[in-house]
Amino acid sequence: MKKIMTTLSVATAALTLSTLAVADYPTKNIEFIVPWNAGGGADNVVRALQNPVEKALGTNLVVRNISGGGGAVGFSTAVGAKTDGYVVTIPTNATFTLEGLGNVGFTYTDFEYIARVLVEPYVLAASSQKGWESLEEMLNDLQENDRPLMVGASGVGSSTHIMAVALAEELGVRFEVVPYDSGANAVTAAMGGHIDAVVLNPSEVVSGIDSGRLTAIVTTGDERSGALPDAPTMLEQGYDFSVSQWRGVAAPKGISQEVEDRWVEAIQAAVEDPEFQRAAEMMGSDIMPLYGDELDEFVENTARLMIEEAAKLAQ
Repeated sequence: MKKIMTTLSVATAALTLSTLAVADYPTKNIEFIVPWNAGGGADNVVRALQNPVEKALGTNLVVRNISGGGGAVGFSTAVGAKTDGYVVTIPTNATFTLEGLGNVGFTYTDFEYIARVLVEPYVLAASSQKGWESLEEMLNDLQENDRPLMVGASGVGSSTHIMAVALAEELGVRFEVVPYDSGANAVTAAMGGHIDAVVLNPSEVVSGIDSGRLTAIVTTGDERSGALPDAPTMLEQGYDFSVSQWRGVAAPKGISQEVEDRWVEAIQAAVEDPEFQRAAEMMGSDIMPLYGDELDEFVENTARLMIEEAAKLAQ
């Protein structure tokens, strides 16, 4: 009996220490894994979040860029970390497309999605040399001349590549997708008339549109983009099609509810920070936070579409 009581005492003490550790979270630096190189879209978001989140959590965020495999290496590192809340990452649509392409050993359900922070629609922007001012004009021209649309995207198998394929299916026209090694190079090709159009995010095309060398034909968000308020959505054009690029915070599956709640509080504070709001505006992103059940529903719906479309490319 004495041995049993001793075992129970040890177990109770361990549980108490574990509970206290969670209650005091965080007690050390938190590693924030960015699965791409410094200076990219995801990295810029994390750097913008860093100061306000550090203030809210009372600790340091150590940003660690782990690039490779279109995000596969960084996400794999994050999903394999301890579930104590001291390693997080930035989920995007790549979290889903990598699974659909069969390039990773994890599934999107291996992550605990804490928050959606920013949303950017995808934009179909055409070279102004084509003379198209609307989606209807573009579709009529393609159908009359019975030819595909030459569309640039940022990388083979990227979410912009997959979105171009999905848009072609929804619009009922042929797209010939030309992958470039960056969105900037795709934009340069479109502005020079070497391709007809690009499918990218607003931050990548807004300068070309402002200069008059690109025309925003349609966007894919639920609402018009704050960066491109004159560009109609697919929904406005009568298509039941809505999907956006997004960036947020996720951790390995299994973190405690207490840790998740602390992060939600920190993100809620961060999105109200004027410095972060200015950064989001400069990036052409809309601050549209989601948490809890609403976030889970968003993740499920977006994952289903992006995995399905990515799997088609892998066939």
